[in-house]
Amino acid sequence: MEATPQGLQVVATTDAGTRRALVEASRLVNGSGARVLLLVPQIITFMSATGNARDAAAITDRYRAMAIDAGVDARVRLCVCRRLDDIFQWMLGPRAHVVIGGRQRWWWPTAAERMARRLKALGHDVVFTAY
Repeated sequence: MEATPQGLQVVATTDAGTRRALVEASRLVNGSGARVLLLVPQIITFMSATGNARDAAAITDRYRAMAIDAGVDARVRLCVCRRLDDIFQWMLGPRAHVVIGGRQRWWWPTAAERMARRLKALGHDVVFTAY
């Protein structure tokens, strides 16, 4: 998959998976001028409050620092939602170019692998990069 001028989305998973995905995104954009958008899911229950601005800023700053460490100029979007699929519906355009990092298992798919499969089934171009 080559990054397009409209951009490349990275979906945050675990810290290690997100770092690996950011490194792969850096390789894919490779000076093309394509934008990188780091989507950080923040799943909340129906019973919980949406949180406060200070917590949101701290989370966003942590992921921004992670992107800088990986050498990626990325915009970070904290996505507060009830379900992970809400992010895919509202934050990804049609046939989005997505990078997801995570562990890979041969006997049972990890959450990151299941997410990548779900996005492929929805018609997105997905790169899964294992660590």
